[in-house]
Amino acid sequence: MEQVNHSEIIVTERPNVEASEESNTSLTDVEEQLQLADGDAVLKCFSPLLNSMKVFGLYFTQASRRIHDASTSTSRTTDSQVPTKWNGGRIYAIVILLVIWLHAARMLSIFHMTDKFGSLLLLKLAAISAVWLGALQYTACFVASQTGNLEQVFTDAVLPKSDVARYHRLAIIHTILCWVSVLADTNVYLLPLFIMGHSLHSSMTPIGVHVFVTDDQLTLAKVMLASLFIFADFALFFSHSVNYMVTSILCDQFRALNKDFHLAIGGRGEFQGSIREFRRRHQKLSQSVHNADQFMMISNVAGFFCQIVNVILIAYCSIFFRNETVGKDAMSALIYVCWLATTLFGLTLTAYQGIAINHVVCAAQSDVLLTVMCVTLLKVVCNYSSYL
Repeated sequence: MEQVNHSEIIVTERPNVEASEESNTSLTDVEEQLQLADGDAVLKCFSPLLNSMKVFGLYFTQASRRIHDASTSTSRTTDSQVPTKWNGGRIYAIVILLVIWLHAARMLSIFHMTDKFGSLLLLKLAAISAVWLGALQYTACFVASQTGNLEQVFTDAVLPKSDVARYHRLAIIHTILCWVSVLADTNVYLLPLFIMGHSLHSSMTPIGVHVFVTDDQLTLAKVMLASLFIFADFALFFSHSVNYMVTSILCDQFRALNKDFHLAIGGRGEFQGSIREFRRRHQKLSQSVHNADQFMMISNVAGFFCQIVNVILIAYCSIFFRNETVGKDAMSALIYVCWLATTLFGLTLTAYQGIAINHVVCAAQSDVLLTVMCVTLLKVVCNYSSYL
């Protein structure tokens, strides 16, 4: 028996009892696996949220096939080496994405040669930033579905069955809150569009500003604008919910890894676990973080930039152009207060997601890397001793 003490952690080699320890470990793993839910169960628990996203083209599934795993006598779903097929959900998502980006490009025509520095110009910039944020959120959701990374993060998650039930309840709560928030925003922002007459025509450019239409055509344009607003608003709320779920799942798995790692260290600092198992779990979680980063990077960058710009512009207009914004009437005050509150909430949630996942990842990496360094040092000492 050889021991190396490094940073109060002792890695012990026991060749004589290796077989018995492996058998005990295998029995323990089997007992633990009986309490864990498979990837399909984790994915199904988010069905209320994902099914709602399908309605607005924010989520679709790719072609998959069942592969039999002889080691576990079960079947698992994989998307590897499967050609991408055009299904109804994918076509619908592409059409909606193109319409959303055309809507974002249309907003660039909101400016006029007579525009001067003031509340109107600043609010136009804020409106463009909000619309482009919705378009980028739609793009992030499309990338998540197109690459299959969102589904992969859920199916690769290893969670206890109790946590799966908790996440199912959380998905139902998030779905209800998102629908209620969309309906509330619709009443706050869209009702003035129909009751204030010609005062909001600038939001429908070029119709009503550069192109003059009849009253019936103007009403139709308002209905189309309302539909686009609902789609963009839906993308904003549901993308935040999905990112929150993904962040929570990854954080729970990293916390479980840290907890198991500390339990494997005895009272005297002697590490009694399997280095290979911890490295395998850490690499799998790192791959899940990489998959999530492929689409969360788009939404987080867009969320930080666009929402910070909106907070600055709305706050500036509310303070220095009070009579033209919050002080104009009760309806205007309600619109600007809700706009600022929702923007601040989205910015806070985006910051929390980035900070939370970075914290748990750094904690897990420091613990596992320290143990790997101890094992590497042990092997070097053993090889050097045998050479002498």
